[in-house]
Amino acid sequence: MTKVDWGDYEGEGFKSWEISNHERALILLHEYDLEAQLLAIRNLLRRNRESDRELGAEIKELESAIRKREGDDADYLQHTWIDRLHGSVFQDAAHSMSATGMLAPFVESLFVSLFKSLRDRVGDASVPFDARKTRSSDDYWDPHYVFDERGRRKDIAKGIKQLSHSTGLTPFFPGNFTDMLDALFMYRNKMFHNGFEWPLEERCKFERTLREKNWPSNWFRKSSSGDKAWIFYLSPEFIEQCLTMINQLLNGVGAFLSQHE
Repeated sequence: MTKVDWGDYEGEGFKSWEISNHERALILLHEYDLEAQLLAIRNLLRRNRESDRELGAEIKELESAIRKREGDDADYLQHTWIDRLHGSVFQDAAHSMSATGMLAPFVESLFVSLFKSLRDRVGDASVPFDARKTRSSDDYWDPHYVFDERGRRKDIAKGIKQLSHSTGLTPFFPGNFTDMLDALFMYRNKMFHNGFEWPLEERCKFERTLREKNWPSNWFRKSSSGDKAWIFYLSPEFIEQCLTMINQLLNGVGAFLSQHE
């Protein structure tokens, strides 16, 4: 922890003040109210979870009522129950898209602002000479792009990983943050380009990717139609891990800064 010199302030409360790594990161990224953004995201996620619980309770009540009715009443309740079940599939998809639609842009803007602020702080001359440094300074600091044998190409997840490694930030970040970035941005792209019901080819490709990447099995959930995947969802566990990862990233940025003061 770093002790801040408060200059002429002599009051008991101002003799010394310890700044946490989290606070140090927020100071660097002072142009953005990240905590207010995260609060808004958490509030909407909470309301969506409440809506899911309410719909789940309604479905269970209908199941109970069906067993107690006969004839036309039972048939009507049966149709209503089927409609609610079908609707829950798309409500889950809507809430999953809502989650990725908030988390992915937040993480993207977090890294864009982070590298912009680092550039302002350390300047262009201090960066290492590597695959990114052979490009222009603007290219070097832009995490939207990755540079490799295929040249300059747009890939926000790989660009963040490459630039984090180049600037020395990677050791300060959680060990699985690169996998989480891959999963989050890949899912975001699938949902935003294909909607809730992806073409069969895209569903099969995503399911194959999940097997090949060997990501934790609880990161995604799916509904199936017959023997084929139908709709994919971000799991509640993965969403919570993303929120935890964001805090870990901020703490890591602060720890990095504390070693370069």
